[in-house]
Amino acid sequence: MKRIIISIVLFFTLSVSIAQLEMPTIEELPVRMTRSFGISLDMGWNALVGFGPTIQYFISPHVGIDGGFGLSATGFKLGTRGRYLFLESIFTPFVGAGFNYGMGFGGAGLAVLSNDDNGNVIDYYIKPSAFLQLTVGGDLVTRGGFFLLFDMGYSILLSEDNIVIVSGTPTVNQQQGLKGFHGSGIVVEVGMGFIFKNKRGYHGSL
Repeated sequence: MKRIIISIVLFFTLSVSIAQLEMPTIEELPVRMTRSFGISLDMGWNALVGFGPTIQYFISPHVGIDGGFGLSATGFKLGTRGRYLFLESIFTPFVGAGFNYGMGFGGAGLAVLSNDDNGNVIDYYIKPSAFLQLTVGGDLVTRGGFFLLFDMGYSILLSEDNIVIVSGTPTVNQQQGLKGFHGSGIVVEVGMGFIFKNKRGYHGSL
């Protein structure tokens, strides 16, 4: 009987102690738990969507998903990627991997003039193009919701060639220029926008 009474007292004491533990306030939670959905305008060289709007969604303080559409050197482009954020602070470095798809310019002819003395002119168009994008960068979300993203990396063309020559014969310089402009290459990207405050206070588990 004595053991039962002692056990009840200990259980009651422990329950009261747990109940008195202070829960973190909204201001003390990681900002990406209290602001998990937003929109930004992104731009850059081989950027995820070229130039256009992008939606950000933070599944947790460490995992984010981006998706959007825009205009690029491969036509109208759709893109999505996942990012791992290393820190829970308002600024954190991240690594990302994504996929984007440029719809090309169809049968629309594009012309390029060689910058050498022979004045060689070619006409070409761009086929639909799929890319794999790998990036590293920084992500900033302030308590007020301001969002800033910048990253660098590499974009890999997943098809053999997305350039179709309609007329003319490209020089070596033209070939290199076309591949550099429409094919695989470095990524330099910046985005700026706003992350909205969650209506229910916070997103995810404490």
